[in-house]
Amino acid sequence: MGWSFKLPAFALFAFFAILPHNQASAAESPSAFIERLASTAISTLTESTLSLEERQDRFRMMLRNGFDIDAVSTFLLGPFRRKASDDDLMSFRAALEDNVVATYAWRFGAYNGQRFEVTGFRDGRRGRKIVSSVIEPVDGTEAITVDWTLSPHDDSWRIFDISIEGLSMLVTQRDEYASVIRRNGGQIGALTEALKAQSEKLNKKQRRASSS
Repeated sequence: MGWSFKLPAFALFAFFAILPHNQASAAESPSAFIERLASTAISTLTESTLSLEERQDRFRMMLRNGFDIDAVSTFLLGPFRRKASDDDLMSFRAALEDNVVATYAWRFGAYNGQRFEVTGFRDGRRGRKIVSSVIEPVDGTEAITVDWTLSPHDDSWRIFDISIEGLSMLVTQRDEYASVIRRNGGQIGALTEALKAQSEKLNKKQRRASSS
């Protein structure tokens, strides 16, 4: 459960880093938007003095303001969404948010100076923009290509998906979630409970690590 492949730490910084008081205008180019987000996230989430709870709170606030979580929730559930009740959908959305926070907030402490460069952008489907970038690790290993899919939202953008080396994060996760739902008779509630259980396990593990 959870995102089925681990994102490079620097990719996370840009993926979730939109501050409520510093939202971008849709007039800002997609490339400039991603470059600004990377800089903002590093200065906000990588402070060594942050406790686990403080880092998670900051991360959650940025997630809610910068991530198109309603569209992502719909995409992840695929055709199973049509048979779900409103309560089921709301519970899944909340569990998904908690799981993303538990999975990724602590990783912002892992930044160690990777080089990030935006190489351009192109039009995507349904008015979205796809920003291309490369991340160069400091240890000299091969650079990683990352594409960021942005959705227009009011006077700003929200991030819908990223693809690492051509592999879509959302498509990969949708397939895993669909498997869980099918194994449980098509019930979204089973997936929601699995996400909750994983989040609780991750939080306990990270609290133990932070107190040691």
